Amino acid sequence: MLSNFYLRPVFCIVFASLLWLTPNAHAQGLPNGTVATINGISITYEDLAMAEGELINVIGQMNEQQRFEALLGYVMDRVLASEAAKKAGVEKDPSFLQRNAFTKRKDLHDIFISQKLVEKITDAKVEAYYKKNIVNGTRQQEIRARHILLDSKEMADAVLASLKGGADFSQLAKERSKGPSGASGGDLGYFGRDSMVAEFSEAAFKLEKGGISQPVKTQFGWHIIKLEDKRAKPTPELEQVRGQIYQLLIGEARRKIYEEMRENADVKFSNIAPVSE
Repeated sequence: MLSNFYLRPVFCIVFASLLWLTPNAHAQGLPNGTVATINGISITYEDLAMAEGELINVIGQMNEQQRFEALLGYVMDRVLASEAAKKAGVEKDPSFLQRNAFTKRKDLHDIFISQKLVEKITDAKVEAYYKKNIVNGTRQQEIRARHILLDSKEMADAVLASLKGGADFSQLAKERSKGPSGASGGDLGYFGRDSMVAEFSEAAFKLEKGGISQPVKTQFGWHIIKLEDKRAKPTPELEQVRGQIYQLLIGEARRKIYEEMRENADVKFSNIAPVSE
């Protein structure tokens, strides 16, 4: 679900046109954030924000005015239909009671877990993780390399012979390489060991700075590789990785919350079909 802050700019644009729906809202004792009423029932910013979570795939490409109108219409229809259902006695229907119990349990779960995660995942913990694991952690090695990609070993051998004879690697890459990096002299930039196919990385990371490999076969063809530089991967700024750290800590915290609750739970299984062998 998207935050209602995402909806605020939309509401600000059209809110003035809706004020006639809720004159003197505070005087009437309506909830804060009321944007409309229908048959005396209040519709708030929060209602629209929750509806947005359900409709985001439908309204995502709409402009602000259309999105607001779609959300408001959706919530109004839900209010009208739910009130009609009450009058029709649907609240006593067994299927409603079962579904309502399931939905209530889901909502309780979602709110409770969200509250626990907010308590556990603080900016201080994100910054501590960053310092321990990224600033002071093991830094991955990166290399910068060029390559010339060819169709056969015979062609690779011929290029290697030219290089040993003093030919310029970048120029040969531009002339002979069939890879997309050929136009830039075969330059692949900096990359980690896992960024390339295993055969290529194994050969490239063994080279010394300025070294040129023997022909290396991969699924793409035959490569001649030149190592330009080696370095430790630069440490990213905190803001570059804050979101990733936050998601990682959320995942760990959520798992621990469930584990702690399950440890104290009395679980019994019944009416489970046997697993066929």
